[in-house]
Amino acid sequence: MALTRYRLLAVVLSTTLLFVALGLSDSPQPGKPAAPATMPEAKTVSLRANRVPFRQALAELVKQTGIRVVDARGASEDTIDLDWKQTPFWPALDGLAAAGKARVRLYPSSGRIVLDRRGENYREPPRCYAGRFRMRVKNATASRDLEGGEGATHFGLEVAWDPELLPLYLETRPRGLRWTDDRGKTQSLPDDGSTLAPVDGLIALAIDLRLPAFPRSTTVLRSLQGELSAIGPNKMLTFTFDRLDRLANSKPNDPERNLRQENVACRILDVKVLPDRWTVRVALEYPPGMKQLDTSQSWVVNNEMTLESSDGTKRVASSNYVAESSHSQRAVLSYHFCDRALVVRGKPEAWRVCYRTPANLIEIPIAFAFHDVPLP
Repeated sequence: MALTRYRLLAVVLSTTLLFVALGLSDSPQPGKPAAPATMPEAKTVSLRANRVPFRQALAELVKQTGIRVVDARGASEDTIDLDWKQTPFWPALDGLAAAGKARVRLYPSSGRIVLDRRGENYREPPRCYAGRFRMRVKNATASRDLEGGEGATHFGLEVAWDPELLPLYLETRPRGLRWTDDRGKTQSLPDDGSTLAPVDGLIALAIDLRLPAFPRSTTVLRSLQGELSAIGPNKMLTFTFDRLDRLANSKPNDPERNLRQENVACRILDVKVLPDRWTVRVALEYPPGMKQLDTSQSWVVNNEMTLESSDGTKRVASSNYVAESSHSQRAVLSYHFCDRALVVRGKPEAWRVCYRTPANLIEIPIAFAFHDVPLP
Protein backbone atom coordinates (compact mmCIF):
# COMPACT_ATOMS: atom_id res chain seq x y z
CA MET A 1 0.00 0.00 0.00
CA ALA A 2 2.79 2.44 0.93
CA LEU A 3 4.60 1.69 -2.33
CA THR A 4 1.44 2.38 -4.32
CA ARG A 5 1.03 5.74 -2.57
CA TYR A 6 4.64 6.68 -3.35
CA ARG A 7 4.12 5.77 -7.01
CA LEU A 8 0.95 7.85 -7.15
CA LEU A 9 2.76 10.80 -5.54
CA ALA A 10 5.58 10.47 -8.07
CA VAL A 11 3.12 10.54 -10.98
CA VAL A 12 1.36 13.64 -9.62
CA LEU A 13 4.68 15.40 -9.00
CA SER A 14 6.04 14.61 -12.46
CA THR A 15 2.79 15.80 -14.12
CA THR A 16 2.87 19.04 -12.14
CA LEU A 17 6.48 19.67 -13.11
CA LEU A 18 5.60 19.11 -16.77
CA PHE A 19 2.72 21.62 -16.59
CA VAL A 20 4.98 24.17 -14.91
CA ALA A 21 7.59 23.67 -17.62
CA LEU A 22 4.97 24.37 -20.27
CA GLY A 23 3.53 27.30 -18.37
CA LEU A 24 0.19 25.50 -17.94
CA SER A 25 0.00 24.74 -14.23
CA ASP A 26 -3.39 25.07 -12.52
CA SER A 27 -2.05 27.72 -10.16
CA PRO A 28 -1.32 31.08 -11.84
CA GLN A 29 2.37 31.87 -11.99
CA PRO A 30 3.54 35.17 -10.51
CA GLY A 31 3.98 37.91 -13.07
CA LYS A 32 2.57 41.11 -14.42
CA PRO A 33 -1.23 41.42 -14.44
CA ALA A 34 -3.18 41.94 -17.62
CA ALA A 35 -3.05 45.37 -19.21
CA PRO A 36 -5.86 47.77 -18.17
CA ALA A 37 -9.12 46.93 -19.93
CA THR A 38 -9.36 49.53 -22.67
CA MET A 39 -12.36 49.68 -24.98
CA PRO A 40 -11.90 48.60 -28.62
CA GLU A 41 -10.92 51.57 -30.76
CA ALA A 42 -13.54 52.71 -33.27
CA LYS A 43 -12.84 52.49 -37.00
CA THR A 44 -13.03 56.04 -38.37
CA VAL A 45 -12.89 57.83 -41.72
CA SER A 46 -11.96 61.36 -42.74
CA LEU A 47 -12.92 62.90 -46.09
CA ARG A 48 -14.25 66.32 -47.02
CA ALA A 49 -15.32 66.83 -50.63
CA ASN A 50 -18.10 68.24 -52.79
CA ARG A 51 -19.73 66.37 -55.66
CA VAL A 52 -17.60 63.28 -55.19
CA PRO A 53 -18.83 60.14 -57.04
CA PHE A 54 -20.70 57.77 -54.72
CA ARG A 55 -18.52 54.80 -55.64
CA GLN A 56 -15.36 56.79 -54.90
CA ALA A 57 -16.70 57.79 -51.47
CA LEU A 58 -17.59 54.18 -50.69
CA ALA A 59 -14.15 53.01 -51.81
CA GLU A 60 -12.54 55.54 -49.46
CA LEU A 61 -14.72 54.38 -46.56
CA VAL A 62 -13.67 50.78 -47.16
CA LYS A 63 -10.00 51.73 -47.56
CA GLN A 64 -9.77 53.78 -44.36
CA THR A 65 -11.74 51.42 -42.11
CA GLY A 66 -10.76 48.09 -43.65
CA ILE A 67 -14.41 47.00 -43.54
CA ARG A 68 -15.82 45.60 -46.79
CA VAL A 69 -19.14 47.00 -48.03
CA VAL A 70 -20.73 45.68 -51.24
CA ASP A 71 -22.38 48.17 -53.61
CA ALA A 72 -25.48 46.51 -55.07
CA ARG A 73 -27.35 49.65 -56.15
CA GLY A 74 -26.86 48.97 -59.85
CA ALA A 75 -25.40 51.29 -62.47
CA SER A 76 -25.62 54.64 -60.70
CA GLU A 77 -23.23 57.58 -60.99
CA ASP A 78 -24.60 59.77 -58.18
CA THR A 79 -22.37 62.50 -56.78
CA ILE A 80 -22.60 63.53 -53.13
CA ASP A 81 -21.13 66.01 -50.66
CA LEU A 82 -19.14 64.66 -47.72
CA ASP A 83 -17.78 66.09 -44.48
CA TRP A 84 -16.22 63.18 -42.59
CA LYS A 85 -13.79 64.13 -39.83
CA GLN A 86 -12.72 61.11 -37.80
CA THR A 87 -16.30 59.86 -38.26
CA PRO A 88 -16.94 56.34 -36.89
CA PHE A 89 -17.75 53.65 -39.42
CA TRP A 90 -21.50 53.22 -38.80
CA PRO A 91 -22.50 56.94 -38.85
CA ALA A 92 -20.33 57.40 -41.94
CA LEU A 93 -21.96 54.44 -43.70
CA ASP A 94 -25.49 55.56 -42.81
CA GLY A 95 -24.72 59.11 -43.95
CA LEU A 96 -23.31 57.81 -47.22
CA ALA A 97 -26.35 55.60 -47.77
CA ALA A 98 -28.75 58.51 -47.12
CA ALA A 99 -26.84 60.79 -49.51
CA GLY A 100 -26.97 58.14 -52.23
CA LYS A 101 -30.60 57.14 -51.54
CA ALA A 102 -29.43 53.67 -50.60
CA ARG A 103 -30.29 51.34 -47.73
CA VAL A 104 -27.95 49.27 -45.58
CA ARG A 105 -28.65 45.56 -45.54
CA LEU A 106 -26.94 43.26 -43.05
CA TYR A 107 -26.42 39.54 -43.47
CA PRO A 108 -25.50 38.54 -39.90
CA SER A 109 -24.25 34.98 -40.44
CA SER A 110 -22.09 35.72 -43.51
CA GLY A 111 -20.76 39.06 -42.25
CA ARG A 112 -21.82 40.84 -45.44
CA ILE A 113 -22.77 44.53 -45.45
CA VAL A 114 -24.59 45.53 -48.64
CA LEU A 115 -25.87 48.81 -50.04
CA ASP A 116 -28.85 48.63 -52.40
CA ARG A 117 -31.50 51.00 -53.72
CA ARG A 118 -34.26 52.23 -51.41
CA GLY A 119 -37.84 51.44 -52.32
CA GLU A 120 -40.36 54.22 -52.87
CA ASN A 121 -41.92 53.70 -49.44
CA TYR A 122 -38.66 53.27 -47.54
CA ARG A 123 -38.38 54.98 -44.18
CA GLU A 124 -35.27 54.93 -42.05
CA PRO A 125 -36.13 53.33 -38.69
CA PRO A 126 -35.00 54.96 -35.42
CA ARG A 127 -31.30 54.32 -34.86
CA CYS A 128 -28.46 55.20 -32.49
CA TYR A 129 -24.79 54.38 -32.00
CA ALA A 130 -22.56 53.28 -29.13
CA GLY A 131 -18.88 53.01 -30.00
CA ARG A 132 -18.56 50.28 -32.60
CA PHE A 133 -22.19 49.25 -32.22
CA ARG A 134 -25.20 50.41 -34.23
CA MET A 135 -28.77 49.81 -33.09
CA ARG A 136 -32.06 50.17 -34.93
CA VAL A 137 -35.71 49.62 -34.01
CA LYS A 138 -36.68 47.53 -37.03
CA ASN A 139 -40.35 46.90 -36.21
CA ALA A 140 -43.08 47.37 -33.62
CA THR A 141 -46.03 45.03 -33.03
CA ALA A 142 -48.88 44.80 -30.53
CA SER A 143 -50.02 41.50 -29.06
CA ARG A 144 -52.74 40.29 -26.70
CA ASP A 145 -52.97 37.11 -24.67
CA LEU A 146 -56.43 35.81 -25.66
CA GLU A 147 -56.57 33.64 -22.55
CA GLY A 148 -55.38 36.08 -19.92
CA GLY A 149 -56.35 39.28 -21.70
CA GLU A 150 -53.02 41.05 -21.12
CA GLY A 151 -51.56 43.13 -23.94
CA ALA A 152 -48.00 43.97 -24.83
CA THR A 153 -45.96 46.01 -27.29
CA HIS A 154 -42.92 44.38 -28.90
CA PHE A 155 -40.03 46.27 -30.46
CA GLY A 156 -37.61 44.41 -32.72
CA LEU A 157 -34.17 45.77 -31.82
CA GLU A 158 -31.29 45.07 -34.20
CA VAL A 159 -27.86 45.30 -32.56
CA ALA A 160 -25.02 45.34 -35.10
CA TRP A 161 -21.25 45.72 -34.88
CA ASP A 162 -18.47 46.03 -37.40
CA PRO A 163 -17.02 42.67 -38.54
CA GLU A 164 -13.60 43.43 -37.04
CA LEU A 165 -14.91 43.63 -33.45
CA LEU A 166 -15.46 39.86 -32.92
CA PRO A 167 -17.63 39.86 -29.76
CA LEU A 168 -18.29 36.48 -28.15
CA TYR A 169 -21.50 37.07 -26.18
CA LEU A 170 -24.23 39.71 -26.12
CA GLU A 171 -26.86 40.44 -23.50
CA THR A 172 -30.43 39.96 -24.70
CA ARG A 173 -32.25 41.54 -21.74
CA PRO A 174 -31.64 45.28 -21.46
CA ARG A 175 -31.02 46.83 -18.07
CA GLY A 176 -32.55 50.14 -17.06
CA LEU A 177 -35.22 49.94 -19.78
CA ARG A 178 -37.29 53.13 -19.67
CA TRP A 179 -39.43 55.20 -21.99
CA THR A 180 -41.25 58.51 -22.26
CA ASP A 181 -44.57 58.70 -24.12
CA ASP A 182 -45.89 61.60 -26.20
CA ARG A 183 -47.47 63.18 -23.09
CA GLY A 184 -44.15 63.34 -21.27
CA LYS A 185 -44.87 60.46 -18.86
CA THR A 186 -41.77 58.36 -18.09
CA GLN A 187 -42.00 54.72 -17.05
CA SER A 188 -39.54 51.90 -16.57
CA LEU A 189 -39.34 48.14 -16.16
CA PRO A 190 -37.48 46.40 -13.33
CA ASP A 191 -34.29 44.60 -14.32
CA ASP A 192 -35.18 40.95 -14.89
CA GLY A 193 -31.74 39.39 -14.90
CA SER A 194 -29.23 38.97 -17.68
CA THR A 195 -29.09 36.44 -20.50
CA LEU A 196 -26.04 36.07 -22.75
CA ALA A 197 -26.37 34.86 -26.33
CA PRO A 198 -23.34 33.56 -28.28
CA VAL A 199 -22.62 35.84 -31.25
CA ASP A 200 -19.25 34.59 -32.53
CA GLY A 201 -19.30 34.54 -36.32
CA LEU A 202 -22.14 37.10 -36.50
CA ILE A 203 -22.27 40.84 -37.15
CA ALA A 204 -25.80 41.46 -35.80
CA LEU A 205 -28.41 40.03 -33.44
CA ALA A 206 -32.16 40.65 -33.19
CA ILE A 207 -33.52 41.28 -29.68
CA ASP A 208 -37.17 41.46 -28.62
CA LEU A 209 -38.02 44.35 -26.28
CA ARG A 210 -41.34 43.68 -24.55
CA LEU A 211 -43.17 46.68 -23.09
CA PRO A 212 -46.71 46.96 -21.72
CA ALA A 213 -49.58 47.77 -24.07
CA PHE A 214 -50.14 51.48 -24.78
CA PRO A 215 -53.47 53.30 -25.16
CA ARG A 216 -54.59 53.79 -28.76
CA SER A 217 -54.23 57.54 -28.28
CA THR A 218 -50.46 57.11 -27.78
CA THR A 219 -48.88 56.96 -31.23
CA VAL A 220 -45.21 57.57 -30.53
CA LEU A 221 -42.61 57.29 -27.79
CA ARG A 222 -40.51 60.38 -27.32
CA SER A 223 -37.64 58.23 -26.11
CA LEU A 224 -36.74 54.59 -25.49
CA GLN A 225 -33.55 53.92 -23.52
CA GLY A 226 -31.62 51.13 -21.88
CA GLU A 227 -28.26 49.41 -21.55
CA LEU A 228 -26.80 46.19 -22.88
CA SER A 229 -23.30 44.76 -22.73
CA ALA A 230 -21.13 42.49 -24.82
CA ILE A 231 -18.18 40.30 -23.91
CA GLY A 232 -15.29 40.18 -26.34
CA PRO A 233 -11.65 41.05 -26.98
CA ASN A 234 -10.44 44.61 -26.60
CA LYS A 235 -8.22 43.80 -29.59
CA MET A 236 -6.63 40.81 -31.28
CA LEU A 237 -2.93 39.95 -31.17
CA THR A 238 -1.09 38.20 -34.00
CA PHE A 239 1.92 36.00 -33.20
CA THR A 240 4.19 35.25 -36.17
CA PHE A 241 6.39 32.18 -35.72
CA ASP A 242 9.22 30.67 -37.76
CA ARG A 243 8.85 28.35 -40.76
CA LEU A 244 6.92 25.16 -40.21
CA ASP A 245 9.88 22.85 -40.97
CA ARG A 246 12.12 24.66 -38.48
CA LEU A 247 9.46 24.52 -35.77
CA ALA A 248 9.06 20.79 -36.36
CA ASN A 249 12.81 20.27 -35.78
CA SER A 250 13.10 22.58 -32.75
CA LYS A 251 12.58 21.81 -29.07
CA PRO A 252 9.65 23.05 -26.89
CA ASN A 253 11.85 25.50 -24.96
CA ASP A 254 13.54 27.02 -28.02
CA PRO A 255 12.93 30.79 -28.40
CA GLU A 256 11.35 30.43 -31.85
CA ARG A 257 8.57 28.39 -30.24
CA ASN A 258 7.86 30.83 -27.41
CA LEU A 259 6.53 34.31 -28.15
CA ARG A 260 4.99 36.95 -25.88
CA GLN A 261 3.00 40.13 -26.49
CA GLU A 262 1.38 42.37 -23.86
CA ASN A 263 1.94 39.72 -21.16
CA VAL A 264 0.20 37.05 -23.28
CA ALA A 265 2.35 33.96 -23.87
CA CYS A 266 1.81 31.91 -27.03
CA ARG A 267 3.82 28.69 -27.26
CA ILE A 268 4.14 25.98 -29.90
CA LEU A 269 4.09 22.71 -27.96
CA ASP A 270 4.34 20.25 -30.83
CA VAL A 271 4.50 20.14 -34.64
CA LYS A 272 3.78 17.02 -36.67
CA VAL A 273 4.51 17.06 -40.40
CA LEU A 274 2.80 13.98 -41.87
CA PRO A 275 2.01 13.16 -45.50
CA ASP A 276 -1.77 13.52 -45.08
CA ARG A 277 -1.83 16.41 -42.57
CA TRP A 278 0.18 18.88 -40.58
CA THR A 279 -0.70 19.41 -36.91
CA VAL A 280 0.40 22.35 -34.76
CA ARG A 281 -0.33 22.22 -31.03
CA VAL A 282 -0.36 25.60 -29.28
CA ALA A 283 -0.62 26.72 -25.64
CA LEU A 284 -1.86 30.12 -24.45
CA GLU A 285 -1.30 31.68 -21.05
CA TYR A 286 -2.82 34.96 -19.84
CA PRO A 287 -2.05 37.02 -16.74
CA PRO A 288 -4.75 37.67 -14.10
CA GLY A 289 -7.39 40.22 -15.04
CA MET A 290 -9.25 38.55 -17.91
CA LYS A 291 -13.06 38.70 -17.86
CA GLN A 292 -14.28 35.44 -16.32
CA LEU A 293 -16.72 33.26 -18.28
CA ASP A 294 -18.91 30.38 -17.18
CA THR A 295 -17.52 26.90 -17.64
CA SER A 296 -19.93 26.35 -20.54
CA GLN A 297 -18.63 29.41 -22.39
CA SER A 298 -15.52 29.56 -24.55
CA TRP A 299 -13.21 32.47 -25.35
CA VAL A 300 -11.13 30.69 -28.02
CA VAL A 301 -13.81 30.35 -30.74
CA ASN A 302 -12.50 33.36 -32.67
CA ASN A 303 -8.87 32.31 -32.36
CA GLU A 304 -7.26 31.48 -35.68
CA MET A 305 -4.11 29.74 -36.87
CA THR A 306 -2.97 30.28 -40.45
CA LEU A 307 0.01 29.42 -42.60
CA GLU A 308 1.51 32.40 -44.37
CA SER A 309 3.98 32.47 -47.25
CA SER A 310 7.34 34.14 -46.63
CA ASP A 311 6.36 37.16 -48.75
CA GLY A 312 2.98 37.48 -47.00
CA THR A 313 0.95 37.16 -50.22
CA LYS A 314 -0.64 33.76 -49.50
CA ARG A 315 -2.52 32.46 -46.46
CA VAL A 316 -3.97 29.05 -45.66
CA ALA A 317 -6.48 28.61 -42.84
CA SER A 318 -6.53 25.47 -40.73
CA SER A 319 -8.87 22.67 -41.82
CA ASN A 320 -10.15 22.22 -38.25
CA TYR A 321 -9.06 22.50 -34.64
CA VAL A 322 -9.55 20.77 -31.31
CA ALA A 323 -9.69 22.63 -27.99
CA GLU A 324 -7.96 20.17 -25.67
CA SER A 325 -8.45 22.38 -22.62
CA SER A 326 -9.65 25.92 -22.00
CA HIS A 327 -9.66 27.77 -18.69
CA SER A 328 -9.93 31.40 -17.66
CA GLN A 329 -6.22 32.11 -18.16
CA ARG A 330 -4.88 29.30 -20.31
CA ALA A 331 -5.76 26.98 -23.15
CA VAL A 332 -4.26 24.19 -25.25
CA LEU A 333 -5.44 23.73 -28.85
CA SER A 334 -4.44 21.59 -31.83
CA TYR A 335 -4.81 22.87 -35.39
CA HIS A 336 -4.82 20.60 -38.44
CA PHE A 337 -3.92 21.47 -42.03
CA CYS A 338 -4.97 19.15 -44.86
CA ASP A 339 -5.17 19.45 -48.62
CA ARG A 340 -8.59 20.59 -49.77
CA ALA A 341 -10.22 21.75 -52.98
CA LEU A 342 -8.14 24.64 -54.35
CA VAL A 343 -5.83 24.40 -51.31
CA VAL A 344 -2.60 22.43 -51.69
CA ARG A 345 -0.12 22.69 -48.85
CA GLY A 346 3.04 21.99 -50.80
CA LYS A 347 6.23 21.90 -48.72
CA PRO A 348 6.43 22.87 -45.01
CA GLU A 349 9.43 25.14 -45.63
CA ALA A 350 7.19 27.38 -47.74
CA TRP A 351 5.05 28.42 -44.75
CA ARG A 352 5.43 30.20 -41.45
CA VAL A 353 2.88 29.86 -38.63
CA CYS A 354 0.69 32.80 -37.57
CA TYR A 355 -1.68 32.76 -34.63
CA ARG A 356 -4.39 35.26 -33.65
CA THR A 357 -5.79 35.46 -30.11
CA PRO A 358 -7.36 38.15 -27.86
CA ALA A 359 -5.11 40.58 -26.00
CA ASN A 360 -7.67 40.73 -23.19
CA LEU A 361 -11.30 39.77 -22.67
CA ILE A 362 -13.51 42.60 -21.46
CA GLU A 363 -17.13 43.63 -20.92
CA ILE A 364 -18.19 46.32 -23.42
CA PRO A 365 -21.08 48.61 -22.36
CA ILE A 366 -23.73 49.41 -24.99
CA ALA A 367 -26.12 52.23 -24.09
CA PHE A 368 -29.00 52.95 -26.48
CA ALA A 369 -31.37 55.91 -26.70
CA PHE A 370 -33.98 56.15 -29.47
CA HIS A 371 -36.20 59.13 -30.11
CA ASP A 372 -39.63 59.45 -31.75
CA VAL A 373 -40.30 55.72 -31.95
CA PRO A 374 -43.63 55.01 -33.74
CA LEU A 375 -46.10 52.69 -32.01
CA PRO A 376 -48.14 50.05 -33.86
